[in-house]
Amino acid sequence: MAHLSELEAIRKSQILDAAVRTIADKGSTNVRMDDIAHRSGLSKGGIAYYFSSKESLIKAAFNAYFDAVFGAVQRELEQEPSVFSRLARIHLLFDREREEVETGYPLVADFMYQAMHHPEYRPLFARWAERCVALLTGTLKEGMARGLFVGMDPEPVARSIAAIYQGVGQRWFLAPETHTRAWALTTLEYAVMGVLVPFLAPGVELTRESSG
Repeated sequence: MAHLSELEAIRKSQILDAAVRTIADKGSTNVRMDDIAHRSGLSKGGIAYYFSSKESLIKAAFNAYFDAVFGAVQRELEQEPSVFSRLARIHLLFDREREEVETGYPLVADFMYQAMHHPEYRPLFARWAERCVALLTGTLKEGMARGLFVGMDPEPVARSIAAIYQGVGQRWFLAPETHTRAWALTTLEYAVMGVLVPFLAPGVELTRESSG
């Protein structure tokens, strides 16, 4: 029985991975179950055993992918001892050599399209947005505990930073000729500094070399 459940978990993961990659390539509106079946190496019937419809598979693929990404980001952030360096580590989202960048941006854009036109996707999008905010909120709370920030309500500040990241990131990914990586990182640096500066504790300076 355990062997069967492990096999089912492997096959389900295989299907979700194929769905994520196919959606990133074609967009969820253009994806057919045949495409996912071909990419996963399974039959349409095999996919139907786990997912009753294309919509249920797409929603599961979105959730599974972003769960994995948030887990990876959390582990990377935990390796950074500095609060400010954790906030700056978002530069990894502007590296096209990273697989999750080339896959993640198309998925987020597709996700937003679905949420715009199909209200049932909005709770899923809200969940994604809230997890972004939660990651940043945790970092800001740690900064407050270390005495780096004062008078801050970390959640709305985290929302502002998350929105800045998303807007700049979309411009960089979709129009890199006019919105270069250098532009994106500089814009993020000054925009995020602008959000944080009013809350810096006396004697704390926010620079690239900050190590709080």
